[in-house]
Amino acid sequence: MSEKNPEQENLLEEEQKQHRHHHHHRKKSKIKPVIYCVTAFFLSVTLFLTSACAVVELTVFSKDYMLDRMDSSGYYSMVKYELQNRLKNLGDASGFEASFAQNFVDSYDVKKAVQNYIQSFYAGDSTLVETTEFKQQLYAAVQNYAAEKNITLTDEINDHVAYFINEAANIYVDQIAIPFFSVIGVHIVNAQNSVNILLISLGVLVLIIAAVIFFTNEFKHRRYRYLCYGLLGGALTTAVLPTVVLLSDKITRINIATRSLYNLIVSYFNNIFYAFYIPTAVMAALAVVTFVMYAKYYSKYRNQ
Repeated sequence: MSEKNPEQENLLEEEQKQHRHHHHHRKKSKIKPVIYCVTAFFLSVTLFLTSACAVVELTVFSKDYMLDRMDSSGYYSMVKYELQNRLKNLGDASGFEASFAQNFVDSYDVKKAVQNYIQSFYAGDSTLVETTEFKQQLYAAVQNYAAEKNITLTDEINDHVAYFINEAANIYVDQIAIPFFSVIGVHIVNAQNSVNILLISLGVLVLIIAAVIFFTNEFKHRRYRYLCYGLLGGALTTAVLPTVVLLSDKITRINIATRSLYNLIVSYFNNIFYAFYIPTAVMAALAVVTFVMYAKYYSKYRNQ
């Protein structure tokens, strides 16, 4: 038999060391899949919470979202129509012709009044409807009406006019105001900063957990596998809540007095839950990307 030269012996010894190291590594890493599965679970939960905070930030805390819902639901035109009908009924009882309420509401900028109310609310100023301008314009309209009809405004008539204007102002407030704003308005304004801080904190936590999964895994295919688990879990978790709520159809069954407010509330809350599908789609797309990367590197790993 021929003797092995020192170089061959060194190569053989190195191969045996690598084999023992690889075998030892495989034995030692049996607990790691459990740890990384738990880490991927926490990533899923954190992604869901981040998505929920982002949706709340972009809808509930957004003045533009509310104004957009008012436009898309036809809120302004319906409020104007309802205000016109209620003032017409009040005017009939007070001796005004039907055309008086119609002409006054047509000339009054209801959309501007609603937008001022919404802007005041989101600025944290007040949830009360300002009636000064409405009363002034209505009183001017009454005076013009009296002049056209040659009606002398006696003290007794002025008392009736004052009552009519106060009652009309109450109707105006009822039409412009959004009932639940007065209840939750202060809480929304106060909670906004807390939600912003929570959103940033959760975003940082997502990056930290993802970095732990990525940089502590020796093998690339495992990095992408557990990231895929986390992203897919986050997408499924985020999709569950809006799907359950929307399929239950409970939002459309709410009982609200006016048609304008009903349409606004249904549109407002439905679109909040639809918004959850945006981060769901993003996470699902990233899950597909990480799965493709996992398959690529796993194939290379198997062929080694």
